[in-house]
Amino acid sequence: MKKFLRFLIILNTYYLILNTNVFASGKNIFGLHLTQTSDIHSGKDIINSSGGDWGWVTIVIRADQLNRQLWQEFFDNCRQYHLIPILRLATLMENDIWKRPEYSDIDTLTSFLNSLNWPTAQQHLILFNEINHASEWGGGVDIKNFTDTTLYAIDKLKSLNPNFFILSSPLDLAAPEKPPLFKSADNVYREIYSYRPEYFQLIDGLASHSYPNHGFVGKPTDTGRHSIRGYDWELNFLKNLGISKTYPIFITETGWPHREGESKNNHYYSVITAANFLESAIKIWSEDNRIIAATPFIYNYPHPPFDHFSWMDKNEKLYPEYQQIVNLTKTPNVPLQLTKFRLQKINLPFLVLTGNEYSGSIILTNTGQSIWGEKPFCLSPQASPNVDLEAICLINGLVYPGQNHQFNFKFQVRQAADNSKTHLSWQDLPQFEIVPFYGGASLYHPKTDIKSNIAQFLKTLRFLLKQSK
Repeated sequence: MKKFLRFLIILNTYYLILNTNVFASGKNIFGLHLTQTSDIHSGKDIINSSGGDWGWVTIVIRADQLNRQLWQEFFDNCRQYHLIPILRLATLMENDIWKRPEYSDIDTLTSFLNSLNWPTAQQHLILFNEINHASEWGGGVDIKNFTDTTLYAIDKLKSLNPNFFILSSPLDLAAPEKPPLFKSADNVYREIYSYRPEYFQLIDGLASHSYPNHGFVGKPTDTGRHSIRGYDWELNFLKNLGISKTYPIFITETGWPHREGESKNNHYYSVITAANFLESAIKIWSEDNRIIAATPFIYNYPHPPFDHFSWMDKNEKLYPEYQQIVNLTKTPNVPLQLTKFRLQKINLPFLVLTGNEYSGSIILTNTGQSIWGEKPFCLSPQASPNVDLEAICLINGLVYPGQNHQFNFKFQVRQAADNSKTHLSWQDLPQFEIVPFYGGASLYHPKTDIKSNIAQFLKTLRFLLKQSK
């Protein structure tokens, strides 16, 4: 009997393992690396598939492509589609080499980024890319210049907005030590620590390119620096350097290339094997509480040099083998969004008789990040004791950032028991005082509006008289 019970326990445990949600940690790490902002329209259904919500998108923003309308529209789409953006800062390419950023470039980029209305309170930025490649840093690896530039950028960003969440520049973990063209990741970290160790205190998270190297043909089960667990090697290396700070991990590039492309490359795996390996990797990463996001490279780039990494073929159709990733059960993220508003106008009756119920209206502009109506939007009344006032609530529909909405309400004024002021107000809005009309105790009028109301009344009266002649 004991053996039978032990068998049942083992069988039940095995069943639970088989049916465990791969995102059981309660967060959604899944996302995609996009090529252009328009990819978001088709990519959204893949990222937030199978129960997922508020997944991730990594995308590059270039210093020569700072179109406010384009990027605000992208952020608005992220808001509407429930996607959390990770923007990687870049300069511009000159003769296949990324220009080394100057402080003036940083000033322009940071000011532009701060001018946008982001979809979430935490605003994720990656400062540059694989700077241990000469082609990524003006033609020659220069760790001191990179460190100085990065610390200048962090100071600028944090002074503009403390909600900027700064990720380290991801390194090519497989790069050799061949200066000035390449520098190994360990030597990059050593040089930064030796030169300006405050870099490691000022970054908020670690962006990692944990690829299955060498040659992108490693297995999901591999470990170490050149594996999909490369971030683990990075964390241990930094700890051994003497850095005690713990970092959340954002795997912003990863994945297996496949044979399919403009020309077949049999050095890589088949699409089905690449998809199977990625599914295994996602399961591994989802069980690591340090990992916040994983955005495989790359969603839609069916042309050289990244056609073998692309999830989309040349007809912009998803390789069907990736459907198994789409079908993976996911869980929702719940990012913090700032809810803010600005008063546009309040409409109150010109005269208010105590004991009578009146109607009023107030117009607010959504100046925050959240879409009113996705969650209940209500402002509680905060009126003086002699005023009965309704809360103002969005009853139906959605109000997006930048839009106005009129809220109607009812109120009633009683005679004040003392000489205290009578006012109407709601949560986080100014007080609207109403005062006795020419010293009377039972008749009130809005204090701030009487002159404008009389002026408007006289203007209307003159207009009507003129029309009647």
